[in-house]
Amino acid sequence: MKFVSFAGFEEYLDGLGLFSMQLGLSRMHEALGRLGLGRPGRMVAHVVGTNGKGSTSGFLEALARGHGLSTGLYISPHLVGVRERIRVRGRMLPEERWLQEANAVMGACADVGLTYFELLTVMALRIFGREGLDLAVLEAGLGGTHDATCAVDADLAVMTPVGMDHEHVLGPALADIARDKAGALGRCPAVTGPQEPEVMEIFRAAGAGRDFLCLDDCRVEAGFRIPTESGPVLLTPDLLPGHPPYQLGNAALALLAWSRLARSGGWQFDAGLCTQVLGRTRFSGRFRRHGNVLVDGAHNPMGLAALCDALEGSGERFERLVFQAMRDKTLEPAILARLRGLADEIVVPKLALERASDPEDLAALLGPRARVAPDLGAALQGEVKTLVCGSLYLVGAYYELHPEHLEP
Repeated sequence: MKFVSFAGFEEYLDGLGLFSMQLGLSRMHEALGRLGLGRPGRMVAHVVGTNGKGSTSGFLEALARGHGLSTGLYISPHLVGVRERIRVRGRMLPEERWLQEANAVMGACADVGLTYFELLTVMALRIFGREGLDLAVLEAGLGGTHDATCAVDADLAVMTPVGMDHEHVLGPALADIARDKAGALGRCPAVTGPQEPEVMEIFRAAGAGRDFLCLDDCRVEAGFRIPTESGPVLLTPDLLPGHPPYQLGNAALALLAWSRLARSGGWQFDAGLCTQVLGRTRFSGRFRRHGNVLVDGAHNPMGLAALCDALEGSGERFERLVFQAMRDKTLEPAILARLRGLADEIVVPKLALERASDPEDLAALLGPRARVAPDLGAALQGEVKTLVCGSLYLVGAYYELHPEHLEP
């Protein structure tokens, strides 16, 4: 199989199905074996969890790059274009490079049956391996035990907070989800963000015999005091101007991870540089203000609660809430009530995505102040203060309408 254009490759990806998944690592191991792929960098960090994976991965990569290292970052999902998922030294790669790598992988693995996510993971690992990177940061897609990113060894596992999400795949209870994500532990040292007690118990058991550091042990009244070889680093909200409160935990977890990696890799750790990097790093769709619109990718109960905490704590209100969610997401009545309290009116747009909720059904859940719009453009008509949240795919649709606001 050979693609003659990047558009042709995108069409092939679309045919695989963005949400298609098949559990197990056999296809990944077969593809990596055929391509002779091993570790994708001198060191590898594997970021797993439910909430904050993208931000924690991005903060960690930025810290390493800020210290002069050559880095690779693999994240998901993308907001507008698939090239967002693979970055080398902080930059997306040109379409020509994507086409070259896609043809190399499919030339050897066309009969393996790689899923959408597996194909992109193999491509990322091949790209990172060929670039001779110091550090590759791999964000898991779903779970941990069977996730494609687990097909390669890591030097550090980074566990972000675990909550209810993807129950239809990982299991109906929080413990089921935690056990699946714990499959990333036990292979290497680990750091973890705050967890529910039952999750932490599962993680400690899975990581037994390896260094296992908890961010909660670093919590102080002002923020987080991160231990390092050169002395503790205090990370407080005032060092993250423009970030919402929930990003403090993600940034602190990334800083804790970087302190471990820097020590293991013999790399420089500059406390002042760390706080500068964290303070200036931003992510599209993560509490980003664009004129009178606030865009946030909160899309599950934990994320939506964190968003509500941030807005309720500041007393901020909106004239309009634009909300959409995927059909398989749990929408807790208590969270919907809090969202209703943030805005005067609610607009539910139709999304051109099969997995999206039926807007009429979703509007009924949101109450009498909710109305349906035929698309996001119609939902955003009128210059009023607006909150856009509920799904990363809704956020992606916003940036498709306004690509000038997308982070490079």
